[in-house]
Formats: sequence, structure tokens, C-alpha cells
Amino acid sequence: MRIYSVSECVREISLYLEQLGSVVVKGEVTGFRRARNGQLVYFELKDEGSRLLCFCLGYELPMDLEDGQEIHVVGVPQLFKTTGGFHIRVQEVQLIGEGALQQAYRRLFERLEREGLFAQERKRSLPRFPQRIGLITSEDAAAYSDFMRILNNRWSGVVVRFYPSGVQGPGAIRQIVNAIEYMNTHEQVDVLVLTRGGGSLEDLQVFNSEEVVRAVIASRVPVVVGVGHERDTTLADYVADVRASTPSHAAERVVPDKSVIVQEMSDSIVAMRCAIARQVTFISSRISYQLKVCERWMYSFISAVSQYEYLLIMKMRSFARMALERVGALDRLLGSLSPQSVLERGYSISIVDGKGICDLDASFEGKTMVTRLAKGTLDSVIRHVKF
Repeated sequence: MRIYSVSECVREISLYLEQLGSVVVKGEVTGFRRARNGQLVYFELKDEGSRLLCFCLGYELPMDLEDGQEIHVVGVPQLFKTTGGFHIRVQEVQLIGEGALQQAYRRLFERLEREGLFAQERKRSLPRFPQRIGLITSEDAAAYSDFMRILNNRWSGVVVRFYPSGVQGPGAIRQIVNAIEYMNTHEQVDVLVLTRGGGSLEDLQVFNSEEVVRAVIASRVPVVVGVGHERDTTLADYVADVRASTPSHAAERVVPDKSVIVQEMSDSIVAMRCAIARQVTFISSRISYQLKVCERWMYSFISAVSQYEYLLIMKMRSFARMALERVGALDRLLGSLSPQSVLERGYSISIVDGKGICDLDASFEGKTMVTRLAKGTLDSVIRHVKF
């Protein structure tokens, strides 16, 4: 028989326990405490015959448990490495009993409300025409079939990325949190739908858990939560961007009704036609008015041009008449001053050596003098010059 050291024994037993995987243990809480400034959480589960130590990190269990509460613990059996103490490494805690669930619901509701997480201003609007929808629900539940039926009846061409998850019972909280994180990091969805059918307060405990509520708040895409029936309202409903009363209602909230869109388009076309007709009528009236204004302006312009033309013609005629009169006067003046006119009045011109005589000169004696009269000339010889 092989002999193990203490460390080897603890290690071998731990490996064997890890192969068992997660287990669900039901019991009553006792000795709840937080150590190392809240970083570690310890408590025990007990029943009539035994006690079992449970351990987890502080952030994994945000709510404090009270001694005497009956709970379900989902976890992995392990041994502490140094002490060899057997314990359950807690993964999830679910309360049992209507009274405990209502008390936990009220406490968490008040805390979330103080944080302002129910405020309407933090909620995001949904895209009117989403192309990719993320769906988280149980694969075998009626919620899935109801959602898909209404979705396909109302709208087509939408890609649905489905992430199957438990919606109640042990392990469901972690599955839903993982699903929301996966949709945000690995799928390019426009809106995320978290839905399930109705049930008792204990059935809906997953949707009242702080882990699921915080995951909905942390989602980067808008979240629609549709749980159960009209009377069912979970904390996840309060923090969701949009609350739907049922899975069918959730489908109605995320996609429009194509018949309504067709009618809206038809109404829009009619409205556009009417608007275009009104605009055409208005523009036509404006054009007619402007044409009439232009016509009146053209008539005024033509009349003014005609008046200016008449005035110009009259001015030109007056100017021409005055010019003719002026030319006639100048012509008469020139006529009266011309040598011919002087000759016709009885005067004559004497020319010696081709030049007109203005003064007498002794040298003229013996030369021929030409005398020009109004009609004809006389040739004579100068015999004597007398001064």
C-alpha cells in the first residue's frame, strides 16, 4: 500500500473532489462572517445531523446572510491546502422560503433605489429597426417559442442570437450573468432580451438576485426584461431599459409591426403627395404673380422707352432744323463776303504780274494790268502811275 505525505494526501483528495464538479447543498446558515475587511466570506450550513463549512470571496456574495436562513448553495467540494479542512467553494447562493425571499427582495430594492438605478433618465431607448437581437432564456421553455412566434409575425429579416440559459434553480444565476457578458463581448447585437415565463417568488428568485441585476445594469447594449405575467415584477424589470410584461410583449417591444410600418409609409406617401401638390400650387401662384409683375414692368419700360424715343426724335428734328438754319446763315454770310459778291456790287480787282494790287508802285508803269469785273476781264497797259 502506498504511503502519502500529508500534502500529497490533501492534493489527491482535492483532485478527486474536483472531478465531482459542482454540487447543490441545502441547509441552514450559521456563523456568517466576513474576514480580511470583507474580502473573504465564511459560514456554515447545518441540518439535524451535520455541519458543512462554506467559503467564497467577498465580491462573489454581495448580500449578507443571516443565521437561521435556509438556502441552497451551489459550489465545488474542496480541501484547504494548508489545513486540509473540507469545505464548499461557493459559486452561488439562493434563498429558500417566501418570507426570506420577500425580506431579501425589499432590502435589495431599497439599496438599488438609493443608488438611483431605477431612475428613468438612465434608461436607454431601443433602436426602432434592430438587425441583430440577443435572446437569453431557457431553450425548452414556452417563453422561447412565444417570443420567436410573435417576433416572426411582426417583423422579418432579424437575426436572433440565442444563448440558452437556465432561468431558475441552482446555477441559473451564473448562467444568466455569463450569457449577458457573452452577448456584450462576443456578439454585435443591437438589443438584448432576457425573458422567462411566470412563477412563484422562489421561481423568480434568479431575476431578483443582485448578480443578475448588476449584470443587466452593466450591459453596454439596451436590455429588455420580460418576466412571467402582468403581476410579476422583478428587480431585473426595474433596472432594465425596457420592461415587458410577458415574453410575447417583449417581442412586441423590440420590433415594430410591419403592417403598422406599411400603413405609416402609405400615410407618409399621401402626406408627401399633398405637400408636393401644395408646394407646386404655391410656387405656380408665385410664378404667375412674378410674371404679371414682370409684364407690368415691361409695359412701363416700353412706354418709357417710347416716350424717350419720341422726345429724342423731336430733339433731333429741332437740332437738325437749327443746324440747317445755322448752315444757311453761314452760307449767306460766306456768300456776302465772297469776291464774286463784291464784284457784283460794282467793284473790280486789278492784277499785275499775277498779283492783286493793293498799293501803287512806280514799277507798274508800262506793265499790263488785268482788271477782273463781275462778268469778264479787261486788259490794259499802265502808262503813268500817279501817287
